[in-house]
Amino acid sequence: MARNDIEAQINNSLNREVKLHGKIELNVNKSGSFTVGKLCVKGIIGVTRPNVVIDGSDAEIDVQISDCTTSDWSLFFVHPQARNVTFRNLDIKINIKNPAHSGRTFSAIYNTSYGLHVENCNIEIASDKQLNLVGVFNNGNLDTHMDTRADAFTMANSSVRVQCIAEEYEKECAAYGIYNRWANSISVMNNFIYAVNKGNGERQKAVGIYTDGRFGRFIGNNIKANGTHNKGFEIEQASAFGFFNEGLYSVITSNNIIAEWAGKCVGLENKGDYAVIENNKILATHTICGRSVRNFANKCNISGNVLTSTSRNARLIEQHAGGCVISRNIMEVLMAPSECQSGCGIYATGENCKENIITENVMYCVLDCGIFADKTAGKIMNNTVVSYSETVAQTWSDDTRMANRLDERHIRSVHPVEE
Repeated sequence: MARNDIEAQINNSLNREVKLHGKIELNVNKSGSFTVGKLCVKGIIGVTRPNVVIDGSDAEIDVQISDCTTSDWSLFFVHPQARNVTFRNLDIKINIKNPAHSGRTFSAIYNTSYGLHVENCNIEIASDKQLNLVGVFNNGNLDTHMDTRADAFTMANSSVRVQCIAEEYEKECAAYGIYNRWANSISVMNNFIYAVNKGNGERQKAVGIYTDGRFGRFIGNNIKANGTHNKGFEIEQASAFGFFNEGLYSVITSNNIIAEWAGKCVGLENKGDYAVIENNKILATHTICGRSVRNFANKCNISGNVLTSTSRNARLIEQHAGGCVISRNIMEVLMAPSECQSGCGIYATGENCKENIITENVMYCVLDCGIFADKTAGKIMNNTVVSYSETVAQTWSDDTRMANRLDERHIRSVHPVEE
């Protein structure tokens, strides 16, 4: 089935539900484009009809891309007028072999319309050259307190695998499982998300989920970001972020979030105020610099999580904000102390770190310090540190010896002596 035939079937059918059949093979070069605002995004298949259900129960979509270096691209482009579109049971495999490295972006699904639903879909993208990759890009387009065109996006019971595995890296580059730009009231539930970016420095990164929209709900997902450096010895490798939240009022609960195999691994990076981060398992592993949770946002609730790390310089919670409750978390550094350079359970400092309540957390096997905090950080009480004889349970940030021990500027790559 040709690209034009699929597009016509979706947009011109008299039936609300459009069923795709058989193995659909698409070979794409530089042709075709859609202009959206100031961006030119080339869409292989454009969806313009509202309320259509696209069902791939009896189909397999295999896409070979030979050149997407001249523009940003997508396989499915959902236009602004195509409200309440549903993708169901799609099996999508995209293989990209560009002639050269590119700073462009390829998305499997690029949405610019209200109420997109993605249900029980499998999406895989692989590139052997440098290229920004996104499994699902939900673009609200405007940073506004009003509604955006891509609000009410939902994704459930689906699998996304995005991998950029280049031999050489020259440019800034990112691989995202899901990227939500400014769209509000989205729901992402019960999905498997896997983002990989090989990279050779912090300018390259893998991110499982990124969002900066308001009122998002992220529940019950398995999320993994991978930098491919499985030894975890070198700081000069790609960065990995399991979840990166910059949206207000986000609910992040009951997820399994992993950042692994990178120069810097951050399980959850939060910059969105009023976030609820509860009952997650968050891991930063196989890295020289690991942060299970790093929070810069005020008035958040970080409670009831299991936080672990195999970093050689672990901080299980890094807190640089105010008015937060950090309670009842179980935390452990899983790296052997002989392999560690430093380690801290809760690191709470900075001019904005005040009026917090840090209570009833349990920390295991932190090398240097259970809690390292400014005296103005807030109420710190009833926490338990079960660690080594030399570990300090709690100290203040004016402790110059401990501040020096935990100073990130001392983090160095490890180069084991070969036998």
